[in-house]
Amino acid sequence: MASDLGLYIIADGMGGHKAGDVASCMVVETMEDYWRKVKAGKSPAFLENVQMDISNGAKHLVNSILLANIMVHEAQKEPEYHRMGSTIIALLLEEDYIWAANVGDSRIYLFDHGHLIQISEEHSLETEQKAMGIIDPDGNNHTGIKNVITRAIGLEERVKVFITPIQPKAGNIILMCSDGLTDYTSEQNISMVIDDFSTSLERKVDVLIDGAKRGGGGDNISVILLEVLEERKWNKFKKKLKI
Repeated sequence: MASDLGLYIIADGMGGHKAGDVASCMVVETMEDYWRKVKAGKSPAFLENVQMDISNGAKHLVNSILLANIMVHEAQKEPEYHRMGSTIIALLLEEDYIWAANVGDSRIYLFDHGHLIQISEEHSLETEQKAMGIIDPDGNNHTGIKNVITRAIGLEERVKVFITPIQPKAGNIILMCSDGLTDYTSEQNISMVIDDFSTSLERKVDVLIDGAKRGGGGDNISVILLEVLEERKWNKFKKKLKI
C-alpha cells in the first residue's frame, strides 16, 4: 500500500508459500517504484497502446500492472519460482475519479447505503462458468473450481487488466480484500460489519479478519477499508491494512 502516492494495492501471491510471497512483493514494489517515477515527472514509457477512454493516470495504472506482470513472468526463469503468480487489486485516487483495477479474484467493493456492490471483475473459472450458465448462480453442481484462477499476474507473458472509474459519495466505504476474506465470510456478514456505525473503521477490519479466520480462513487475509468523509476529497480517506 502506497497511500502517499494516492495508490492502494493488495497483491495475493500464488504458487507455494515462498514463491507466492516473492510474486506479491514484486508486484507491490514494481508498482510503487513506477508511481514514484510518475510523481517525480519521470513517467515510464507505455508498454502497450491502451485503447480505452480513460485518464492518463488510469493508463499509467494499467501500465504499472503490465510492468509488474513482466517482472514476475521473467522471474519464473528461476526453477524455484516456476508458475508463481499473484492477483492484484489497486485503487488510484485522482481529482475527479477513483480508478479501480484488478487481475484475478481479489475483490473491490463499494458500500453505499447498506448495499455492498462489487466493483472489480472476477477472473475465476467458477465466475466464468456461472456467466455461461454452466453452473447455477448459487454455485451448486460444481467441484474443485472455486479457487481456479483464469487470469493472474505473471502466469503469461501478457495479461489483460480490468479497470473502471468510481465516484463514491460522502459516507461511502470502499472495501479491498483478498479471497482469504470472501472465501470464508459471506457478503451478508461483511455488510453487517461495515454497516455498524458504532464500530471504528480500524475495528471493522479486525472484525472482518477474525470472522474469516473463525470460518476456516488462514493467515493470508488482507483487508483495506477506505471511508469517504467528503465527496471528491479522496485525501480524506481513512485506511487500515492487516494481513
